[in-house]
Amino acid sequence: MSNTTVSAVGFARPRPEVAEEFGAKLVALATRARTEQGSVHTYIHRDIAEENLLVFYETWESQADVDRHLDQPYMKEFLTSLPDYLREELKVHQLTLVGPLSEPAAAPTDPAEMNQRYVDAYNARDIDGLLSVYAPGAQSVWQPGQAVTAAEHRDTVVEFLKREPRLTADVRETYVVGDTAALVVDWSLEVPGAPELTGTGRGLDVLKKNAQGQWRYIITNPFGSL
Repeated sequence: MSNTTVSAVGFARPRPEVAEEFGAKLVALATRARTEQGSVHTYIHRDIAEENLLVFYETWESQADVDRHLDQPYMKEFLTSLPDYLREELKVHQLTLVGPLSEPAAAPTDPAEMNQRYVDAYNARDIDGLLSVYAPGAQSVWQPGQAVTAAEHRDTVVEFLKREPRLTADVRETYVVGDTAALVVDWSLEVPGAPELTGTGRGLDVLKKNAQGQWRYIITNPFGSL
């Protein structure tokens, strides 16, 4: 069994007076990277023994995805700005997995189960949990005919959940062809103090299995149905 994923671990030592700002910048970059094609995971850590040592760890599905990521304008801007923050050069080690290989995802095997994960994260106001059910580059329709993606998607979710909406959603129909699935979902939304946003509907969601065998949304459209 072969493995084509590429990982990297990096060590950054910012100057004390800009350490907090730099740490926040890294977290923002990691959040944005997670929305890109081929991103498996990205984490930012702080060393327990050395407070101003920040460590990032990320994995991509292929080297081509890494190259595409590094070619993004925001990454080029970040790399150019490093001398303004660091007291020594950023150290990065690129890695390839020796083993053991990850086991295939055990759950959910039914794409319809993702609906409940979405609803649970939505009602818990869990921004990261909600966005984690989406594939990188996924599109979400928040107004009829208008889809958002990447950073705009996150900003839209953050602002809307401030209204403390309450969502219920039930899968009416499920269609699966290979690694792609479509869900027809009946939903009901209550938004306190905003009757114009409260209502019911039937939506169409599309999911796709990623390289780890996990179902992830690639389109959510509460205004569309089969």
